[in-house]
Amino acid sequence: MHVRRYRRHMLIFTAGEPVEAVSFVLAGTVRIFRDTADGHEQTLQLLREGDTLNLAAVTGDAPYAASAETVTDCEIGQIHTTDFAALVRADGDLAWALIEDLTARLRWSQGRIFDFALRSAAGRVASALLQLAERDGKKLPDGRYLLDVPLTHRELGQLAGISRETATRMLQQLREGDAIRWTEDGFVIVDRAKMAPWLEPAGAG
Repeated sequence: MHVRRYRRHMLIFTAGEPVEAVSFVLAGTVRIFRDTADGHEQTLQLLREGDTLNLAAVTGDAPYAASAETVTDCEIGQIHTTDFAALVRADGDLAWALIEDLTARLRWSQGRIFDFALRSAAGRVASALLQLAERDGKKLPDGRYLLDVPLTHRELGQLAGISRETATRMLQQLREGDAIRWTEDGFVIVDRAKMAPWLEPAGAG
């Protein structure tokens, strides 16, 4: 495996480039995004240590469907697609791990479809924060989560499919509802129970 180090906000690859290697996040956070027809960026997913950036490269020879940019300083491991395919064929445990990873991504994608189709803007922000908290946050004794959010309001808005200005207003709504609270050192406390009203489908009740 070849290991490359990237500083914050560096591109790892861009949509349309030919895929030559399967990439893994060894350290740091990576943002997967696409450019929209109106010239904006749509954040599709945040990936952390242990995640694979481009599993689709294992089969076929299609170019990258999206771009990848570092959110923090990162270490990225890369294995040539041919070598990785040979490993998968030879190692049943690795193949099963890839199936589990793809299944988790499918569930996540289905959740995103639900968010965009049925939730309000505040609900999408709440859902994005809760997913980050449950995956990467520290669970506190009272059931809330302590989360170090590596995103700006603009980037969080891209993840939720809304503008930066809307994301800022929705965060204020969640703060006023005591669903989130910032600590003095920049961490956010996420309260799942108090987020419940925002996580309901828009118009429910």
